[in-house]
Amino acid sequence: MKTAFAIWDDRIAPVFDVARQVQLIETDAGRIVSQTRQPLGSQVPLQRALWLAQLGVGTLVCGAISRPLLAVVAAQGITVIPFVAGAVREVVQAWLTGRIGDACFAMPGCRGTRRPATQGVKKSRNGGVMPGAMGQGSGQGSGQGKGRGAGGKGAGRLGGGAMAGPEGLCVCPKCGQEEKHQRGTPCMQRQCPKCGTAMIRK
Repeated sequence: MKTAFAIWDDRIAPVFDVARQVQLIETDAGRIVSQTRQPLGSQVPLQRALWLAQLGVGTLVCGAISRPLLAVVAAQGITVIPFVAGAVREVVQAWLTGRIGDACFAMPGCRGTRRPATQGVKKSRNGGVMPGAMGQGSGQGSGQGKGRGAGGKGAGRLGGGAMAGPEGLCVCPKCGQEEKHQRGTPCMQRQCPKCGTAMIRK
């Protein structure tokens, strides 16, 4: 099986939904036996997920990822490790040595409590979202992470806390710039006014 790292300018792409490339790593006994870069074609979630599966990808390491795309990728039997940040070379090395869950590789706002992009999914030991684990919500309710957590407060659009409702903030995963969330406009559709990176919900 191969591991795909979503990349953007030699760093992990902040939002997988709009990433243009992946670095494919094939390992044997903890060593890299081959690595290539492949352009990501379709922006349609199902086609993007099928393309990864056709390449033989077993694990996807990425930054933020929307719930619909996470669902279709996991449905293809691919383990997703989301909310990862850093230089590609360093992240790959951390993956090989089992340090991918270290706080230094967490996206801003996810440090120490890196959550999957949908609530109530099962996690693998390395913090990834396990394939076939999309059915159960957490606490009350069921479905793709739509159940409510403790105290009746649901998770945010990308796994954030109770702040992620009509109010809240959009944050740039690259430079940390924060902007007030505009109701009806997903943060991922907004660009950071400082660096132009797609923003995520805090």
